[in-house]
Amino acid sequence: MAYKDYFYPLDRIAHWPRLYGKRGFLQYQCAVPNESAYRVTAQILETLNIQKYPVYLAVLKRFGKESLAPLSFALPGFTLALDLPISNPGLFSCLDTLDALVIAAGGRVYLAKDARLKPEAFLRMYPRYQEWLAVKRQWDPENKFSSSLAKRLDIV
Repeated sequence: MAYKDYFYPLDRIAHWPRLYGKRGFLQYQCAVPNESAYRVTAQILETLNIQKYPVYLAVLKRFGKESLAPLSFALPGFTLALDLPISNPGLFSCLDTLDALVIAAGGRVYLAKDARLKPEAFLRMYPRYQEWLAVKRQWDPENKFSSSLAKRLDIV
């Protein structure tokens, strides 16, 4: 198998984004520690099923060691990535419920793929934020570097 077929399987389907409908999709990706991974993954999938949110694509991977970086996503455990069509305005509320499950397990969502996390959830998922902020303030004392994510999550 060619590497592009392995790493980009959807590219083999012409116009694959149309599968998600006119409003498109988002990917919800979280990481949960080993000891709660099975339970939380089952709860996430059960919640989506009960609330009638279909999962079009799911990927489960095992993580190794946690990085030393204060805002590192990876932790010793598993990551679950789910492609969800944006077919119902209640989806974000449902994802808030999933966030609560992840937080209770000591996990976090992947900020690089996030489009809707709330600031208070971010602070609970990333307990080393203040450590990161100290470094940011040292190297950017005038706060010239920012992003839409930083503004949305109020991480300045």
